[in-house]
Amino acid sequence: MAGLKNRGFTLIEIMVVVVIVSILIGAVSLTFPRSTDDLLKEDADRFTELLFLAQDEAILQSRDLAIAINNSGYQFLSRSDSAWTVFSKEPFKPRKLQGNVQSDLYIDGGPVIKLKEAAKTKPQIVIYSTGEVTPFVYYFGYKDGSQVKITVDAAGASKKEYRFEDKK
Repeated sequence: MAGLKNRGFTLIEIMVVVVIVSILIGAVSLTFPRSTDDLLKEDADRFTELLFLAQDEAILQSRDLAIAINNSGYQFLSRSDSAWTVFSKEPFKPRKLQGNVQSDLYIDGGPVIKLKEAAKTKPQIVIYSTGEVTPFVYYFGYKDGSQVKITVDAAGASKKEYRFEDKK
């Protein structure tokens, strides 16, 4: 019996293996692409948060700001003299929507506005220094039918609605 040795793993060896496995699982999970629905939600959340931030900025700075929306994204503008100038720095730098999205914009219940790529510095939405916002409905989504609808009233309150298509 004296010749038999206990053969097994030490606690340190087991802990090292657990750490290595958890690092590998974390690395693998980060490499999986996110779903298009997650990208739409992220874009909608970013847009509404930036809108709220711009509304606060307009009130604090006592100046009008605006949003110009085109097919591929949006940008924030500020009024200087008699012209609108594009913000180029964070957090209001120009933003592109992720993926191949299509978008429509309705201003104050009116007909759809054609979102041309050329309309980059002509704002459709004004954020006044009083905090009021041009009421609008902004749709964007993918050809497969997944879509986000953002409705903003004159007070700047927004409501997001998601419609995601099942992918089989």
